[in-house]
Amino acid sequence: MLKKILIISAYVLLSGVLIAYFYFSSIITEKKKMGELCRTIKVVILDSAETGFISKEEIAEVIVENGIRPGESKLRHINNYQLELMLNKKTAVKKSEVSYTRNGVLKVDILQRKPILRLETTNGGFYMDESSYVFPLIKSFSPFVPVVSGDIPLEIAPGYHGYIKDNQQWANSLRDLGIYILNNDSWNTLIEQIYVDEKGLLCFIPREGNLEIVFGNIEKIDYKFRKLYAFYKDILPNAGPDMYKSVNLQFDKQIVCKRNKKTDKNLEI
Repeated sequence: MLKKILIISAYVLLSGVLIAYFYFSSIITEKKKMGELCRTIKVVILDSAETGFISKEEIAEVIVENGIRPGESKLRHINNYQLELMLNKKTAVKKSEVSYTRNGVLKVDILQRKPILRLETTNGGFYMDESSYVFPLIKSFSPFVPVVSGDIPLEIAPGYHGYIKDNQQWANSLRDLGIYILNNDSWNTLIEQIYVDEKGLLCFIPREGNLEIVFGNIEKIDYKFRKLYAFYKDILPNAGPDMYKSVNLQFDKQIVCKRNKKTDKNLEI
């Protein structure tokens, strides 16, 4: 019985020693890791195949300019959260995520903003992304998106980047239209420019041909595009590409086509 008790006690003591060893070993390892230098900065642009606003070198340069230098800075002195906030202030950065590895690599993952429209205003050009966030044009990259011009009812200051504060409803409606076009390859290929007239009505200008597509107010988006599809599928092939000067989608249950000649023609669907 005494022998059995001694064996059990030995196992308990050994277990305690092992637990203490691993516990203090992990603390020592963690302290050592936190005291390591930042040996290198590794930047990954997660969507570089789709968007090219930002380069890895540009992000690394910003980090170094803010006092984080490989071979000098200690990892424990780097505030990941503050660094992310700083990087997120760059106009084309949608989200950044900062972490580090045990061998001293500071890893920075960058997700860029994806523009859906380009706005040409009196205060310069801007992009709008899928969240209605706007930011100035960037010379290094020109995405293939429709250009919105004319009497745009939005007040955007020169160099501004952020969310629209005035006339948010119109801005969000324009965003919905841009997303709809972006998600349809045919419309994204067709529509080159969106012109806003003095009444706030929209007209589309195709990439090819001289046809004017009168869209009107930003409402019933899907319904109007179904009418536009019917025009291209059923009307234009029979009439020929040069028959019509414009097609108007504003009216319910009608596609109003204006001939290049003086005669107008109304068609119901």
